[in-house]
Amino acid sequence: MKSFIILCLVTIVVYAGYMQATVYGQEKLKFNTKETREMWYACSRQFQAVAPQLHEITRIYLCDCYTDHMRINYTPDEVKALTKEESQILGQKFKEICPLPTPQPTIDT
Repeated sequence: MKSFIILCLVTIVVYAGYMQATVYGQEKLKFNTKETREMWYACSRQFQAVAPQLHEITRIYLCDCYTDHMRINYTPDEVKALTKEESQILGQKFKEICPLPTPQPTIDT
């Protein structure tokens, strides 16, 4: 009985480790953590340069959206192969893909 419980616990731990390494119900992630962070950081720095008046929370939202879109629709090699012109076209499309969040209305009572 004791060995059965140990076997069950080991099985659960191995399965949990496997599930953390893959996305449940989807294929494995295309971008590793470093690539994802680099992409997000590049987005944030670009927004700081071209729109310094943008609130930090808005920049975070936009770069999260951008990074998510790129990770879902492109491979790391495709992102690295984008030309300057392709990047500019994609940047224009992001105005529709990741629109600026509008402030939530408040009710003063």
